[in-house]
Amino acid sequence: MNIAVFPGTFDPFTLGHFDIVERASCIFDKVIVAVAADNGKSCARALDTRMEIASVSVAKLDNVSVKSFGGFLADFATENNVNVIIRGLRGGADFEYEKPLGEVYRKQNKALECIYLISSSSVSHISSSIVRQIASLGGNLEGYVCHNAEKTISKLYKS
Repeated sequence: MNIAVFPGTFDPFTLGHFDIVERASCIFDKVIVAVAADNGKSCARALDTRMEIASVSVAKLDNVSVKSFGGFLADFATENNVNVIIRGLRGGADFEYEKPLGEVYRKQNKALECIYLISSSSVSHISSSIVRQIASLGGNLEGYVCHNAEKTISKLYKS
């Protein structure tokens, strides 16, 4: 079975994330959305909340599951028989950030391969930080997050 992992803090999970996961789900037998417990970023919401939003957002994708992880992604991949790490790229700066990380993962686990999917142009402007800002100001999240997670995100991220 060809299993891929799509890791991130997902604070919160956006339509940009969904775009990547949905496309990856057509390529791989199984995709795990791996919600990072702690990766050095300061998250606005707790792990349980971020997992709940991600789970609701990907619910219609039959071969996608959501799991949390702490520690090193290469170890999570080994524990879950994952051989591919999926990363989304919105632009060149994302690639410059992701390329060295991919090299580190491969050095830790030679069986891992990183695959980079370029965001669809309709969602390439979306980031979790933009969604947090819109939600904190009470703005309309339509077109930024999955419809079935919109009310939850609005409520949880409002200032």
